[in-house]
Amino acid sequence: MTEKTLKIKKKTEINAFMKRALELANRAYDSKEIPVGAVVVKEGSIVGEGHNRQMIDSDPTAHAEIVALRQASSKENNFRLDDMDIYVTVKPCRMCREAISRARIRRVYYLSPQARECTHNAEYSRMSGYGDESTGILKKFFMDRR
Repeated sequence: MTEKTLKIKKKTEINAFMKRALELANRAYDSKEIPVGAVVVKEGSIVGEGHNRQMIDSDPTAHAEIVALRQASSKENNFRLDDMDIYVTVKPCRMCREAISRARIRRVYYLSPQARECTHNAEYSRMSGYGDESTGILKKFFMDRR
């Protein structure tokens, strides 16, 4: 295959995966959810897909990307999704970006640049008195792993 043929094939695959993500976004819309769809791809095959399910599942973390990542992780039996790509209809919010990063996704493709940011202003308070214990157990965990 020539380089030009490879580029055309890659573009065709990207379009097919994004089309599937759009189909999932429409499924979310039909379910009265915010219409976002996501597809996780490994070596040209879909290994995880999802659409927003927050209301359906009564789960504030059930964003399309998280649903797709969970499905891919389950199928791969691994939370590390190295060398995989994710196709999303809307730029991921901070929570989803962090999950994508922790999953070690290689590339993120998205259509709309309008990120869905969580705007609720919850109050966060650091509790004193337990910091050393918490830090100690974290250090011990990682020392034991090495």
